[in-house]
Amino acid sequence: MRCCPTENRPTRVWWKEWLNAVSAPQALAALVGAAFLLAGWVLALGQREFSQWCYLAAALIAGLPIFYECVENLRQRQISMEVLVALAITASLLIGEYHAGAVIAVLLLTGSVLEQLTVAKAQSALTSLLRMMPETALVRKDGEDREVPIGQVQIGDRIVVRLGERVPVDGVIVAGESALDESAITGESMPVDKSVGDKVFAGSLNLTGVLEVDAQRVGDETTLGRIARLVAEAQASQAPIQRLADRYARWYVPASLFLAALVWWLTGDLVRGITVLIVFCPCALVLATPTAVAAAITHAARKAVLVKGGEFMEAVGQVNLVALDKTGTLTVGKPKVTEVIALDTLSPDELLRLAAGAERFSEHPLGQAIRQAAKERQLPLPEPTTVRLVPGRGVDAHLNGQRVLIGRLHWLSEQGIAISDLARRCITEIEGQGQTVLPIAINDRIVGLIALRDTLRPEVKDAIATLKALGVKVAMVTGDNERVAHAIAAEASIDEVHANLLPEDKLRLVRQWQSQGKKVAFVGDGVNDAPALAAADIGIAMGAAGTDVAIETADIAVMTDDLSKLPELLRLSHRTLRVIWQNIAFSVTVNIASVIAAGMKWIDPVWGAFIHEGSAMAVILNALRLLR
Repeated sequence: MRCCPTENRPTRVWWKEWLNAVSAPQALAALVGAAFLLAGWVLALGQREFSQWCYLAAALIAGLPIFYECVENLRQRQISMEVLVALAITASLLIGEYHAGAVIAVLLLTGSVLEQLTVAKAQSALTSLLRMMPETALVRKDGEDREVPIGQVQIGDRIVVRLGERVPVDGVIVAGESALDESAITGESMPVDKSVGDKVFAGSLNLTGVLEVDAQRVGDETTLGRIARLVAEAQASQAPIQRLADRYARWYVPASLFLAALVWWLTGDLVRGITVLIVFCPCALVLATPTAVAAAITHAARKAVLVKGGEFMEAVGQVNLVALDKTGTLTVGKPKVTEVIALDTLSPDELLRLAAGAERFSEHPLGQAIRQAAKERQLPLPEPTTVRLVPGRGVDAHLNGQRVLIGRLHWLSEQGIAISDLARRCITEIEGQGQTVLPIAINDRIVGLIALRDTLRPEVKDAIATLKALGVKVAMVTGDNERVAHAIAAEASIDEVHANLLPEDKLRLVRQWQSQGKKVAFVGDGVNDAPALAAADIGIAMGAAGTDVAIETADIAVMTDDLSKLPELLRLSHRTLRVIWQNIAFSVTVNIASVIAAGMKWIDPVWGAFIHEGSAMAVILNALRLLR
């Protein structure tokens, strides 16, 4: 199996990567044109006639790709910047300014090649992701191991991953144990111990043992494949500010032609008009936004944060209210049963056994915690005859001929369950300690209580404090009860709390904030919170690695459960907007100043070409600061 460079992958050759990043005809034309230009400078010292022929050759060779682009754009009825450059080169040659024409053609074409190389740097994270996908996989079938191309691996195949190799599929370990480096997918820097039953992701590096993996996702459908696809789509998308800049840029070409003609008419000097054509090209303005957006999205991807498009990267910076779901976002999301309280004749173990049986098919964290507690006590679970899961409320099941209900106290009351004063007092007391209480009812009365506790994530306090320092209001929304919600909120230093919410209540709350003029980012798990995630200005799914709904539906998917990435994302968005406006202001200022200088004949076409390319490169380099 072929892996990354440190794992016997072929050595990267810099010149091959350069050729892949740029247009080969343009690079060749720029190189040959530069050689003729250099020869012309040398011959100008003694053989001026021959130097003119070298200048002409340089202008024609380097100008050929520019003229080709110009013709193609005109055929599509688009007046692009290549039209201006082609006119400038043609005019220079017609008036005998071969040297100026050569410099303009070689410099602008070389600048175009350098821009391609520089912008390609923003794609490096995507390229690195794709390199982490092995090209072959070792498939075990009928007792034999056979290495096959990755494209031939099918769902259900058993894959052998040897020490030092990368996992080629998303799947579940069926044999072996090892430590895996999942940093490419989750951003987690420390290796993660994995054993039978654990999920693994394609691109993870196997560090300590041999694994056998049951393939569940292959090829482009793996988490790594979807990440690569989404990053590529996001980099190709446009932010609103980018579309605005592009609209203004379309007016630049006709304005440049008009301005150059006006300068020529006023001064009677064609050279000044040519210089105006060169310096007024909108290259820097057109590049101002897309380079910054691509760099920012790439930077976020390196941190295991998938931003679905430029519009979302821009919108994050405008958020002034962040609504956080509690379970799995603020808390670890793995509550544990702390106490089982019998209120009737049944023993605590029997209560827990019945509750775990009713929760047998529940995927809710509380249901999973109840099943885990029963497993730890080695209690046999009864098989329910019927189960009804009521989202946001509870579970209604029939076990051993009895109706068993577990859920919210208010919901149990709606179902006609009698609630004793003793049960109410116990619930109030336990909830006052910051624990969640699930009453258990059999037939028509509450017979016991299960107390559970979830813990706050260690990074939450600092993340909340940073969000507040950025001027963002923070609110907690949860389906849990008021007392538990306020206890967790107090620990996390969150002032605004909304508890006892169903999914539709969270949606209504988001719309209420928006009606008050708030820009809302909703942060949840991407499944139960789907309506609120969709309605918010920005929907952010936490812990999205391997979660189809989260990756596909949220505007932004954070591949880990690390809440500290949220303020990092806001700061990155703020920086991106600053860089975009810096680039736009710089490009417009340079263009205006250069036109004035050209009109006053302070600069000639050669200096105009230097200024033109210098401003474009400055804009790109400024945008690439976002990669740091």
